[in-house]
Amino acid sequence: MIPHRMSWGLVILIILVVTATVWKVLHDRAYIKQLEQDVTEQKQQSPSINKVTVTVPPLEQSTPKGHVHEDGTFHEGEHPEPVEVPPLDVTISRDYTPVKVQIPEGITDPDVLAAWERVEYIANNIWEWGGVPVAENEALIAELMPPPDGFSGPDGHGDAEETIELLGALDPNDPRAAPVLVAYYCGGIIRGIGPRDTLVYIGPPAVPLLLPHLFEGDSGAVSALGRIAVKYRKEIPGIVDHIIIPKFEELVAIEKTPDMYYAQKWAREALERLK
Repeated sequence: MIPHRMSWGLVILIILVVTATVWKVLHDRAYIKQLEQDVTEQKQQSPSINKVTVTVPPLEQSTPKGHVHEDGTFHEGEHPEPVEVPPLDVTISRDYTPVKVQIPEGITDPDVLAAWERVEYIANNIWEWGGVPVAENEALIAELMPPPDGFSGPDGHGDAEETIELLGALDPNDPRAAPVLVAYYCGGIIRGIGPRDTLVYIGPPAVPLLLPHLFEGDSGAVSALGRIAVKYRKEIPGIVDHIIIPKFEELVAIEKTPDMYYAQKWAREALERLK
């Protein structure tokens, strides 16, 4: 059985909970009603916004100026007046004076004769090995030839350096440079590996020019022809086998002298590579 004092306390607690709940509901309703009233008043007090209609005038339609091509395509604007450009003269002369080949008399071996005839053919067909004419070479050749009689006198160049620069400016892709290089190199005016290597680069077109100097025992011709023979043996096999190698063997076999030292040295080195 619940004590009398505890029963009263429970009743009072229930009354307080109910009272608090009722108060909370009433308070929330009043708060919501007040919010609705405030919103209504704000709408009534706010100034109305007048809608403004902006009329944008249509873009002016313009017809582009131009013309129609024959194929039906439209080209806007006008073509500029054509400017007549005179054609460039790109023709470079391939003219040259072939070296005259002196075929030795009394040749009985047909292979040797055929080799010398091949030398003559090369002299008359220097462009057959891929050479191209170079316009700048023509002016250089005219300045370098004929070779000067040393570096003094009316026909002499200013100095050796000037001559070396002119020779170095020759384009080796133009085989017409070969006679100039041979004249200076085998003539003893300008020696060195520069002219020699350029002659080796020119290759077969230089052979008819170098052979006469080989038969005179010129060491420069031996050095250049030995390298050409090694590099271009497939292109000139008969010349190598029946002219150059026999002459190199002849040089090596003669008595050694100070004047022939380099000619014999380079002939011996070439033979080692050719055999």
